[in-house]
Amino acid sequence: MLALPEIQSRFYAAIMAGTEPVEVAVLQVLEEDARRGRRRLAAYRRGIFGNLCNALVATYPLVSRIVGLPFFREAARHYIVANPSRSGDLNDYGESFAGFIGDYPHARELPYLADVARLEWLVQSTRHAADCGPADLSILAGIPAERYGDLVFELDPTCARMDSVWPVHAVWRVNQEAYIGDMQVDFSRGCRILLRRHMGAVSLESLSAAEAAFLDALAGRMPLAQAAAAALHEDADFDFGTRLQEWMASGLLYKTMLETSME
Repeated sequence: MLALPEIQSRFYAAIMAGTEPVEVAVLQVLEEDARRGRRRLAAYRRGIFGNLCNALVATYPLVSRIVGLPFFREAARHYIVANPSRSGDLNDYGESFAGFIGDYPHARELPYLADVARLEWLVQSTRHAADCGPADLSILAGIPAERYGDLVFELDPTCARMDSVWPVHAVWRVNQEAYIGDMQVDFSRGCRILLRRHMGAVSLESLSAAEAAFLDALAGRMPLAQAAAAALHEDADFDFGTRLQEWMASGLLYKTMLETSME
């Protein structure tokens, strides 16, 4: 008599593989009538694949729209076989789909598709990220101006950043249901994107090279002076002071401390 974990392992293999030798082995263990057993396995298989495929469609609606639902479901079937779910929460499923679709032979004519998928996963992750604690910028009221360069900031954890050599922000924008305007996308241009959540909705903002360098440096806990230098290296005319105030006022930079206070 096989132990329960071994039976479960064989059952799962039969569901995912769908090949006769594996099915027969499971039916023998379960002492199941072959015809009725295969019907039951097929029903389980349809349910599992259907739920996981629907989860991928919900997470990657833009990819699905670009390639068409039949194409997407066939790609999803291959992905599901190679990447079984390891969580009871379907929102957790599909993190590696971007890498899969980037290597998928039938999607080679759409080289930007993997980055579209990466963006959609970031949207999903940002939407479900844990809320941050209360803002704390109180230190700003008590430090002398000569110490401003030593300030280190903490970003709102519900934000995310992405850079791409493809105009995935524009692809995203023109494919929104409410979008009205020019549908042309210049695929010769890349993008830098900031994702933020507000009232449960995720918004995308384009960043300049200097803004991206400044924000990434702050996110990496660089002191303000070094972060400003990184931004000015990209654009000598960049007004980092104004941008800093805007990001603090909007809550993007919601905590700050002096560099020496972290030691």
